[in-house]
Amino acid sequence: MRLLRRFAPRNDCFIKALTINWLKNGQKVKNKDRYTSIIWAVFGLYIAFEGYRLELGTFYDPKPGFFVFWAGIILSSLSIALFLQTFFYQKEEEKILWKGVRWSKGIKLMASLFVYAVVFPWLGFISSSFLLLLFLLKGLQPMRWQVALPLSSITITLFYLIFEVFLGFHFPGAF
Repeated sequence: MRLLRRFAPRNDCFIKALTINWLKNGQKVKNKDRYTSIIWAVFGLYIAFEGYRLELGTFYDPKPGFFVFWAGIILSSLSIALFLQTFFYQKEEEKILWKGVRWSKGIKLMASLFVYAVVFPWLGFISSSFLLLLFLLKGLQPMRWQVALPLSSITITLFYLIFEVFLGFHFPGAF
């Protein structure tokens, strides 16, 4: 701090900004991770306790608390791993979380899945899945028509052969 005061301008705001950024990238971020990991670990232990109270059963005959118990154990384990990681891991530089995100692709994907769910009852599985796959290959991940059409056709044909013909599962048809 003395060194900063000696070489920096006499403006205290400048010094505070430098020290806050230094702390933000270092100790403050670690402390936030430590606090949240402790909270999640305690919450995971509570989930595991409640799952245990519901009766676990065995791996081959699970009871209602089996999944809940193991979900709580996994949550607690991951939280403890994060807590321990804060002591050993040094962050080199802080990344901006939302930098470079392509929002348009996410919106297109959500809209296409919504349209797929709406037209599914009228077109059936094969037609609506073919159109969805074609849109995903052509609209979201730009491919040439010479690649997108055969790839969509082959994928839907393989699904039909595997599930409808060989396994005997029937896909929902159109009205």
